[in-house]
Parts: sequence; structure tokens; C-alpha cells
Amino acid sequence: MNRHATSAFGEPIDPAIVEQASLWMARLWSDDASESDHRACQLWRQASPEHERAWQELQALDGQLGALPRHAARSELFETGRGLSRRGLLQWGGLAVLLGGLGLGLPRTPQWQRQFADHATGIGEMRDLTLSDGTQLRLGSDTAIDVRFDATQRRIRLMRGELLTITAKAPDERPLVVMTRQGASYPLGTRFSVHLHAESTRVAVYEGRVALERRGSVERVMLDAGQQAAMSADRMSSSEPLDPAGLARFQGRLVAERMRVADFAQALARYRHGVVRYAPEVADLRVSGVFSLQDTDRALASLADALSLQVVYRTPLWVTIRPRSDS
Repeated sequence: MNRHATSAFGEPIDPAIVEQASLWMARLWSDDASESDHRACQLWRQASPEHERAWQELQALDGQLGALPRHAARSELFETGRGLSRRGLLQWGGLAVLLGGLGLGLPRTPQWQRQFADHATGIGEMRDLTLSDGTQLRLGSDTAIDVRFDATQRRIRLMRGELLTITAKAPDERPLVVMTRQGASYPLGTRFSVHLHAESTRVAVYEGRVALERRGSVERVMLDAGQQAAMSADRMSSSEPLDPAGLARFQGRLVAERMRVADFAQALARYRHGVVRYAPEVADLRVSGVFSLQDTDRALASLADALSLQVVYRTPLWVTIRPRSDS
């Protein structure tokens, strides 16, 4: 497909919405899809024009792929040894629609990055690794990294999610660097975390020191233990005191201090499949406490108890936080 064909679908769709659409379609194609699943999917499509556009493009590309002559699909992607069902293809992150309508955005989708990363975690999963030099890593939820060690350097590339790093105690002349699309972090005997957001990278230092270098700049900013800062495509923020909630996430806990319900729902959504929504009238209510990220249903129940709210499950993939009904 050429670039003109790609642009015929209009403006690119947020990969997160494409992922949600692919999950809904995969769910409806499953053998145990219920009527409530179909209703919940319909509600999701009606919630936003972008939801419906992603759904329609996914449907259109599924039809186009089914109509392709056999020779047109002969590639490693479609000719894998184990084969790919339509449902499996969609669970790969809406691959069909991305190839046809969002081709340039494919490498940024969660499933693509997890599939081709050296190490990765799924949603709600954490993983500990020890690299060949003794460096210890903890991968947070929905995280993907590549590791490249050679004779001159040790490079860790964070493609999505967040990473806690404890550098090796044994001396190594090769510099260690953690890279994201916004820049690089050079630790100096330390424990630190790197969190990749959509438009920025936040680095927090718990022990030692870390030098930050924004992409395209030769200037380095030094962070000491107890400090954090963020870098984006065009600027480096000033250092500020650590947020204790950052380290708690790597321990499976969400620490909320007068956190808005809207922010709570967004934070929790990284640790569970599906959609976490909230009614507009509860968005600015604030909650404090420590909540489990390993049991997000329990976290939602605790939030509801703390603020006298109601959590409505249309399906396990569709949750809405709203005011408690008198009835």
C-alpha cells in the first residue's frame, strides 16, 4: 500500500484507541462473547467519534485482508509457523488497521513493541531482570526494552512504560546509558527510575547521581539522590524533590495524596485491561490512601468506599466510576 492509500483514512488515530478497538473486536470474535460484551462494545464506539473511526477502519481492513490474493500476503508476518488467526492478529494491537491506515505508527503500538522487544511485560505485570554485567532491572506494567551491550558501551532502550535500574557494583569501563526518544540517562553508581510518557521522559534518582542529556543537545544536567526531572523534545525541566509515589508503583502500590478521581482512573488504567471511565461530576473529587495495583478491582472498591461512589462493571473490560445511586 502506498502513502496516498495510507492517508486516505484521514488523520492518524491515537495508538491507544486502536489498541482498545482491536481488543473489543477480538473479544467479540471469541467463542464466549456474551450479549453484554456486544452492548459494552457499542457503548465504547458511541463514546467518541475517534472510537467509531478506529472501529470502522479495523473492520474495513479486515475485509481487505480477507480479499487479498494468496501471493499478496506471503510474508513472514502472515506465514509464521504457528499461523495467525483473525482474532490473534487483532490482539496483536490492531495490526491490520495499522498496516492499512496507520502504517507509520505501527512501531509505536504496545503489542508491536512488546512482540519485538528484548524484554517486555504485559498490562498489570512486573518483571525482574539481572543483565550480564550485574545491573538489576525491574520492568513496570506494560513496559518494553531493548538491551545492547558490546565492547564499548552498555545501552538500554526504553520503548514504553517505566523501568527501575540498580547499577552493577562491579566496575565496568563501558558507560551505561538508558535511552528514550526524548534523551539519555547516564547513571553514576545509582538506583533510579525512568518513566516514558507520550511527550516526555521523567527520571527519578533514589541513590547516587544521574546525568541527563536531551536528544539533540550536548548539555548535561546532573540529578542527585532525592531529585527528579523531565525532558521533552524541546526542553529540560528544573529538578524537583522526589515523588514517593513513583517508587511505590514498582512495589505494586498506588500512593494517592489528594489525587483527583480522573487522575486515579488514568493511573489505574495502566494496570488493567480494557477501559476505566468516570462520570464528569466525580472527576475532580479527591482521594488519599494507598491502593493495590496488583488487584485493581480491590483498588476500585476502596476508592468507591472512600468517596461514597459506585463502580459499575458493564463487562470486565468496561468499568465506570460514578456517583452512588440512592437506590
